[in-house]
Amino acid sequence: MAWAGNVYATDDSAKGAARELANEAKSDFDAGKFEDAGSKFQRAYEIAKVPTLAVWAARALVKRGKMVAASELYRQAALLAPNDLWVGNTQQEAQADAEKELAELQPRIPKLRIRVVGAVANDVELTVDGARIANALVGIDLPTDPGNRHIVGKRGTDVVEQPVDLAEGERKETVLRFNVLAPVVVRPPAMPMAPAVSAGAATAALPLASHDGLSAIARPAGTEAGPADSVGSAQRTWGWVTLGVGAAGLVAGTVAGIVVMSDTGLRNDCPNGVCAVSKSGSVDTYNLMRNVSTAGFIVGGVGAVLGATLLLWTPKHEAEPHVALWLGPRSAGVKGAF
Repeated sequence: MAWAGNVYATDDSAKGAARELANEAKSDFDAGKFEDAGSKFQRAYEIAKVPTLAVWAARALVKRGKMVAASELYRQAALLAPNDLWVGNTQQEAQADAEKELAELQPRIPKLRIRVVGAVANDVELTVDGARIANALVGIDLPTDPGNRHIVGKRGTDVVEQPVDLAEGERKETVLRFNVLAPVVVRPPAMPMAPAVSAGAATAALPLASHDGLSAIARPAGTEAGPADSVGSAQRTWGWVTLGVGAAGLVAGTVAGIVVMSDTGLRNDCPNGVCAVSKSGSVDTYNLMRNVSTAGFIVGGVGAVLGATLLLWTPKHEAEPHVALWLGPRSAGVKGAF
């Protein structure tokens, strides 16, 4: 077999190896050993990219039913550019043979269309005879080799398998059916139900007096103290603490005010509020005590009002005498129960 081509190795030994592979491949092809012939032609083509080797490798693939791969080799042979290693018209004739044989082969290649039902195509991993198929090819005619093909679709742990038998030139569609996943419904947690109180239990509720003289929450007989007891006790405690802070503030404000009022010498030495530099220390002390007095009265007033409010508005659930303040949009007053 005469051939010449572009050999990418720089030494003559690589060219000789490619030539020997091509001669052995032609002998295997003539003997019907198409798998061995195709493998050797392909290896020779890897060394020397010439049309003759691509065409003979494609012919060996066609004999084995590998029509899709053969069509790609025919296209490569037709597109190879001439170079200085091409001798005579052998390679040009091989390119013409590649175009002719490709045109004859294309109608023989089966077309397979895969559809997915019950799942989103992008969520499914598809393979044909173990070769991965891009999700974008779902629903499109795919050139496929004739014979028995094994199609597998995987969606998570769900696997759907479908065998398909394709004849030359046949166009067929296969459907992979997945079980439709039920929508996940997220329900809010159930709210706890309040325990029902019977009429007998309601009539057993009696007012109880606390040890500090203030009313306690009436509760059914035999039950423990409820949250309102703790709330009322804490509120009374904070009321007394706030009153104590208010009292301390009033005392501090009063003492500081007395100190300020008693400093008549500084007021006499500073007519019209202007003092000499030598009096700067006394002025700082005067201003400090004045600020302390003002802050003490403010803290004392707020503490007294807040503490009295907490004590007067402590929750009471018994019919005992109590007094409370009330405020309205246009009025205010005191109310009580006796």
